[in-house]
Amino acid sequence: MKRIVQFGLLLLLSCPPVHGADMDLKILLPDVEMMLPPVSPPQLEKEGLPLFGERQTVKEYLEYFNREGYEGALSYIREKEASVLELIESGDPDGRLKQQAVVGGLKPTTRMSTISAYLLYLIGHGYLALEKYEAAETAFLIALTPLPDYIRVHESLGLLYMRMERYKEAQKHLAHAAELGLHTAQLFGALGYVNYQMKNYWGASSAFQEALMLDPDNEQYKRGLLHSLSMTYQHQSALTLVESMLREQPDEAGLWVYRGRAALQAGEREVVLSSLETAIRLGDDTGSNMQVCATLHMEMGSIKRAVDLLKSGFAREELDFIFIDQAMTWLKQEEEWALLEKLVHSVREKWGSLKPLERSKVLMREADISIHKGNESAARDALERAITLDPSNAYALMSLAGIHRNKRNYNRAELLYQRASAYDLYRENALVSLAQLALDQEDFERALQILRDILKEFPDRTDLNRNIESLENLVLLQSGN
Repeated sequence: MKRIVQFGLLLLLSCPPVHGADMDLKILLPDVEMMLPPVSPPQLEKEGLPLFGERQTVKEYLEYFNREGYEGALSYIREKEASVLELIESGDPDGRLKQQAVVGGLKPTTRMSTISAYLLYLIGHGYLALEKYEAAETAFLIALTPLPDYIRVHESLGLLYMRMERYKEAQKHLAHAAELGLHTAQLFGALGYVNYQMKNYWGASSAFQEALMLDPDNEQYKRGLLHSLSMTYQHQSALTLVESMLREQPDEAGLWVYRGRAALQAGEREVVLSSLETAIRLGDDTGSNMQVCATLHMEMGSIKRAVDLLKSGFAREELDFIFIDQAMTWLKQEEEWALLEKLVHSVREKWGSLKPLERSKVLMREADISIHKGNESAARDALERAITLDPSNAYALMSLAGIHRNKRNYNRAELLYQRASAYDLYRENALVSLAQLALDQEDFERALQILRDILKEFPDRTDLNRNIESLENLVLLQSGN
C-alpha cells in the first residue's frame, strides 16, 4: 500500500524544467553614414533682388567668388562694407543692421545705410561655406526681417542648423522652404537627414522618397530610405527596395542584413536565415546577427551549424555569456548532449575571462553532462564547485540534492532542498522535492504537512489535492493500526 501511494506521488510531484531558452530575435542594423549635403553656390532666385546701388557690388562679389571662392568674395565685401561685416560677426548686438535691412529691388532708394536681404543672403552663404556658422546665422536671420518668405534663406538656414546639429530648427526652416514651393532633391534629402537624426523615421522615409523622385540614383537617399522603412516596420517596401539595391551590389554585406531585418518583420524566417548567412560570409559577423542566425538554426533543426556559430562568436567575444548560457540550457533540454559538450568545452577555453557566477553556470552544465553519462561522482564534484562559486545557484543546489537523495544521504539532500527553497524561482520545486524526500523515508505525516503548505502558498496547484487525500487516508490507516 505504501509503495503504491509513494509511486503515485512520484509521478504527480515531478515538475517541468525551470530554465528555458528565451532568445529574442533582434537584428542590429548597420550604421548609415549620412553625409551632410555640400554647400552649393548661392542660388540667385527672383524673390531676392539687390538694391539699385548694390548691383556693382553683387556683380564683383560673384566674380571674386568664381575666381577665388568664398574667402576672396568675403574679402572683397570687407573692403567695400567693413562695418557691415563687423556687425554681422559681432552678432549685431544692438540690432542696427537689422534696422538697415530692406527687401531690395532695382528702384533707387532715398534711405541711407541700407542693405538688401539679397546681399545679406550672399554674405551669409559665404560664411556658411567657410564654416563660420554664428556669422552666417546672423546674416540669414537679418535677411528674413524684411523678407520673411525668402525661400533660399530658409533653405540655407536649414543647412546651417544641420551642421550645428540644431535639428529642430533645421527641420522648421527646411519644411518652410518646401511649403513656399522649393522642390529640389537636396532640400528633401536634407529634410530626410534631419528627420533621421531626430529619429522621426516616418518623416525621414517620406522626405527620402520625395528626394529619390527627383534624384533616383542617389545612393545616400536610398540608404536613408531603407533604414527609415526598416525602423517603421514597412517591411514589404523595405524588401522591395533592398532587393533592387542588391541587384546592383550583391556583395554588400550590410544590404543582406537589411534584407534579413525586413524578412524577420514579414515573418519569413527562412529568408532571414539565408540573408544573415550571406552577410556573415561577406564579413558582417556582428554578435547580434550571429545570435539571430544561431537561434534560427536551432529552431529549424540545423543545431550543429548553430553550435559552430556560437563557438566562433564567443571565441571572438562577439557573443556575450548570457546568450551562450541560454543556448547551453536549450541544448540540455533538447538532450543534444554531444553538441552541448562541444559548446561547454569551447566556453572552457575562455575560463580566465569568465566571472565567478558564469563559471558556476558552466560547471552546472558539466554536471548535467556527467549525470547523463552516469558519472555521479564527477557531477557531484562539479556541482559542489559551482555552489562554492555561487552559493545562490539554486539549480546546482537542486541537482546536488538529487544526487544525495539517490545515494540516500537524506539529511544532506534536505539541507540542499531547503537552501534552494529560499529562491522564488525554485521554491515550489524545492518544496515538492522535500515532500518526496519525506515519502522516500516513509514519513507520511511530514509529507502531508509539506503538501498542505505548498497548496496554501501556491493555490493553483490543485493537482496536489489528490495526493493530499491519499496521504490523509494513509495516515488514518497508520494511526488505526
